[in-house]
Amino acid sequence: MNLLNQIKEKVATAFTACGFDASNTLVRLSDRPDMSDYQANGALPLAKALKQNPRQIAEKIAEKLRADSFFESVSVDGPGFINMRISNSVLGEQAFDVLSNPECGYERPDMPKTVVLDYGGPNVAKALHVGHLRPAVIGEAVKRICRFVGDKVIADVHLGDWGKPMGLLITELQDKRPDLPYFDDTFAGDYPTEAPFSSKDLETMYPIASAHAKEDEEYAARARENTRLLQNGHRGYRALWQHFIDLSVADIKSLYGELGVSFDLWRGESHVHDRLQQMIVRLRQDGVLIPDQGAEIIPLGKAKSGNDLPPLIMVKSDGAVMYGATDLATIEERVDEFHPDAILYVVDARQGLHFEQVFTASSKIGLTGQMSLEHLGFGTINGTDNKPYKTRDGGIPTLRYLIDTAVAAARRKMEAGEMGRDLNEEEKAAISKIVGVSALKFADLMNERMKNYVFDEDKLTSTEGKTGPYILYAIVRMKSVLEKLGVSAELTPNDVITITTPAERQLLLRLYALPDSVQTAYDNRAPHVIADYLFKLAQDFNLFYHDCPIKGADEVTQKSRLALTKYTLHLAMACADMLGLQIPDKM
Repeated sequence: MNLLNQIKEKVATAFTACGFDASNTLVRLSDRPDMSDYQANGALPLAKALKQNPRQIAEKIAEKLRADSFFESVSVDGPGFINMRISNSVLGEQAFDVLSNPECGYERPDMPKTVVLDYGGPNVAKALHVGHLRPAVIGEAVKRICRFVGDKVIADVHLGDWGKPMGLLITELQDKRPDLPYFDDTFAGDYPTEAPFSSKDLETMYPIASAHAKEDEEYAARARENTRLLQNGHRGYRALWQHFIDLSVADIKSLYGELGVSFDLWRGESHVHDRLQQMIVRLRQDGVLIPDQGAEIIPLGKAKSGNDLPPLIMVKSDGAVMYGATDLATIEERVDEFHPDAILYVVDARQGLHFEQVFTASSKIGLTGQMSLEHLGFGTINGTDNKPYKTRDGGIPTLRYLIDTAVAAARRKMEAGEMGRDLNEEEKAAISKIVGVSALKFADLMNERMKNYVFDEDKLTSTEGKTGPYILYAIVRMKSVLEKLGVSAELTPNDVITITTPAERQLLLRLYALPDSVQTAYDNRAPHVIADYLFKLAQDFNLFYHDCPIKGADEVTQKSRLALTKYTLHLAMACADMLGLQIPDKM
């Protein structure tokens, strides 16, 4: 049992021993660590219900707790806050039993959930750009936090691979290369296995085709028709489309792989095409889908939030199927295949209305049941001028640009001597890649998800302050301490801690606090809570490292401080893994 749950149990026992209801003891980490380690505030609501003095109730409970050697001290503050300080011997003795397991003291629920996590959302044939960074790294962190808690998570990239963009590409290629067999309706042979274009060609073609369609209605009409033919199974267009998919997915996997982002499913909107057509027919028959000025809509009325919602347009007047319809069919598929307890969407906050419509429609047509649908919105990445971030020449940054910028910044730090003083050229190249990518990810994840944040190339790889390199440097230091003294990082029951200084106590208390941070991060889908915990853990370790010499200490003290270093490394690595941060062996 982790430390917080032990304290809750002891406080509940004290409430009961005093004849009070122990259903709501309100035990939590103290807001004033200078006064106490933990605080119980249950006396206040209890006093209100009993119409008694809350401080008197708190004093009775505190008196019971003082008799327990588990606590070094118990006091009552203010109107009835019970402050508890845990004894040093308890903190030291419990370390192995509480902290050494893979969950680092977190107690997984008996009934884990099944979660489908939709994040990434790249579009086929388009370069990944600045807007793809946040959904990728936030989604990956949410996935890892959910798995740490014990959930079964199915991560789906949900490719944009169906619809007008595909028709535009086909039309542009048709004009450039009309000789290709894909455009010959009489061709009966096998289409080439190799695409007659590269992924870079596709990325160049799409903006040209998009601009052309805006200026030329005849071209736009052809693109719409080619989209319809593709979706209806045109043999040549389907073969072309498969080339689009194969080339794009290979590039996307490679780039996301550099960020440490991975998916279980590489499905796109096209995957539910047949199901979608069946759904539309069924909703028409059920009277849920109704005609409206040539289009077909699902009226929504009020959402759970109480807002009046515009109807969800399923089919446009020209017969094109809308994204909302695809999203509903995808929900239905996920329910049928995975029976999830929740489906989470990591998508830009500006899509909030769309998801409110889709979730309301899902409930209306009976898809949702007890399952929860959650839109995990996020803010934008801004430059130092607080406007949407752009490259130095004013263009929209690609994801490749962002990664290269971060890695180059890390390399400059090495060249300036701030890191990597004893590294050779090969090591510098490898480690600058790890440091740069981790710096890029931490700079995003340390911010509250819904807030915009500033991407500052100069501060990105600083080894001071709340940055990725600061975190990495602290963890590398933990490894180095153990390696220099020839100590294995593997935890054993012999790793007992004896607290002799405030810095040791502060660090050990921080270790025991991880389960509370994990629960908060999980409940709120908030990776920044883990990022903040990891930063504070690094700060506490650096204070301990500075104040508590290991090498020159007596045998008992040295063994205790090495054990504390091992526990800290164990939890720091777990947190880094939850955030998807790679840790180098040296810096």
